[in-house]
Amino acid sequence: MIKLVRLDYRLLHGQVVFAWTGYVGAQRIIIVDDEAASDELKKTALSLSKPVGIRLNIFSLETTLAKMPKVETLNENIMMIFGNTKTLRAFCEAYPKIKEINYGAQANREGTKQYASSIFLTESEVEDTHRLSNMGIKLNVQQTPSHKSETLAL
Repeated sequence: MIKLVRLDYRLLHGQVVFAWTGYVGAQRIIIVDDEAASDELKKTALSLSKPVGIRLNIFSLETTLAKMPKVETLNENIMMIFGNTKTLRAFCEAYPKIKEINYGAQANREGTKQYASSIFLTESEVEDTHRLSNMGIKLNVQQTPSHKSETLAL
């Protein structure tokens, strides 16, 4: 069962991942990121970053969508992490079962505007986020379980 869908450009990030996996009782992490899925060095680095005893899959968007029927049959608590809004939106459009998304971190870069303490979005990312919201998906901002969950306001 998918327990958490998270947007975080860092993908697997130390204490954040440890806090969330413990909080949701995750037994598997599925990273959905085309770039990471096609880069063996990144895959190795991400594998080294995961908590001990947690299964890790790093898939492209296309592979993830193809595997969702099998994922639904797993008797595991699953945490899905997306590195960008474009992939996240495309996944949710093709797999309309996601009801809530945790916006964890999007980097402050040129051309972004700040929407929460750790959420900086470009115009196209805001558009993706609006589309997710218009699909009826609840969008919240919460860096770790110990932080207060807040509705993402655009």
